[in-house]
Amino acid sequence: MPAAAHATSPTTGSELLDHRFLLFTGKGGVGKSTVTAALAIEAATQGRSPLVVELGHRATMRSVFGVDEVGFTPRAVGHGVHAMSVEIDQAVVEYMAQHVPSRRLARAIVGNQVLERLFRAMPAVGEIATVNALHRLEAERDGRGRPRWSPILVDLDATGHALMFLELREVVRHLMGAGPMRRLIDEMADLFADPQRTRLNLVTLPDELPVTETLELHARVASARSVGFGRVFVNRVPRSGLRGHEAMVERLRQAAQQGGDAELRADAELAQRVLAAETEARRQVERLTQGLRRQSADGGGAVPAVVLLPRLTAARMQLEDLRRLGRAALGSTPTEDA
Repeated sequence: MPAAAHATSPTTGSELLDHRFLLFTGKGGVGKSTVTAALAIEAATQGRSPLVVELGHRATMRSVFGVDEVGFTPRAVGHGVHAMSVEIDQAVVEYMAQHVPSRRLARAIVGNQVLERLFRAMPAVGEIATVNALHRLEAERDGRGRPRWSPILVDLDATGHALMFLELREVVRHLMGAGPMRRLIDEMADLFADPQRTRLNLVTLPDELPVTETLELHARVASARSVGFGRVFVNRVPRSGLRGHEAMVERLRQAAQQGGDAELRADAELAQRVLAAETEARRQVERLTQGLRRQSADGGGAVPAVVLLPRLTAARMQLEDLRRLGRAALGSTPTEDA
């Protein structure tokens, strides 16, 4: 097993975008896809050629970029970004087409009900087909012989699927002998394990359960050494501007109560609830940061940079919101200054 993942060092500034593959994972609902899209837009702003690859039966990128369809073929979605969606059935057809005389025959094979049940019963068949699709994208070059896509931002499925994907070489080690499929898996596993070419980014929220799951995921991936870490993005961190004014808010509340000013008292109590939520969020960020430090020290690896992202209140993010998020994601926001 390659140990390259433990040779990583934290990335700073736009350095993160220099990697060939940027993988993103996290618990559902943490804003992982939005962070991925925001970084893609920032990459395009810097003159790069980003491609967002969304895995699974989702339509998040279609919604984020406001386009009618994002399918298996990369398409422009605006702002210099291309995107595509890799669904298992399509990926399997593509893989089969490389090993049978025609794509039509590949679709017929995959569409056969008996064979379809066999494919779905096979361990990791979807992950293998997905790896094959990513291998093709990595190999694409433009007219000058340069990589067509740079970086390739992969929006992984939920945490469990992401682990299966990242640990694919171990999954098939005892199931598959030498051959083209095994060579494909080994080649992509080596690419993912190379910290100069690939980084895994974790997205979480400043809440107890997401932080706990992020620490568990970090520990497992770090022990497997299957990929180097990029950053840990803590999304939707509240910043009220009231920190340091707790005593003043309490004095206002007391004065409002004594003076019978119900409206002012309600405002002061709301401010106190906001401050309490902000304090709890900071506590969870500190728990995350300390946990990452302990786990990295135990495993001998570098501590991934923790980047705090603002809570944006718009129900549907506009371009400027995504640009703001992308700029923040490339910054190095110290936990102490949150």
